Amino acid sequence: MESSRLGRLCLGCSLLFLLGAGQEPRGPGAAASQSREEKDLIEALQEMLEKLKTERLPSVEKKLGLVPSCDAGELCAVRKGARIGRLCNCPRGTACNFYILKCL
Repeated sequence: MESSRLGRLCLGCSLLFLLGAGQEPRGPGAAASQSREEKDLIEALQEMLEKLKTERLPSVEKKLGLVPSCDAGELCAVRKGARIGRLCNCPRGTACNFYILKCL
């Protein structure tokens, strides 16, 4: 989903670049119409960027219920009162020590 939005953004930017660089004004009236077209394209691109900025996608880890992996010696859990929450999965050969909250 995110890659399709990125693709649309790249397509819009390349279209704007090609339209702006590919044509040269032929007279005084052509320059005014070209600048108006450029302003319209820039406004459309800014609107698209604002929409992309406001729409947040859930991260892959949250969406799939995966816990990211961490290196040995890093914090793998956090203690909140009597509860312990996992921050990441320890690599193979190590385990999360819930006393010191690090991968050992």
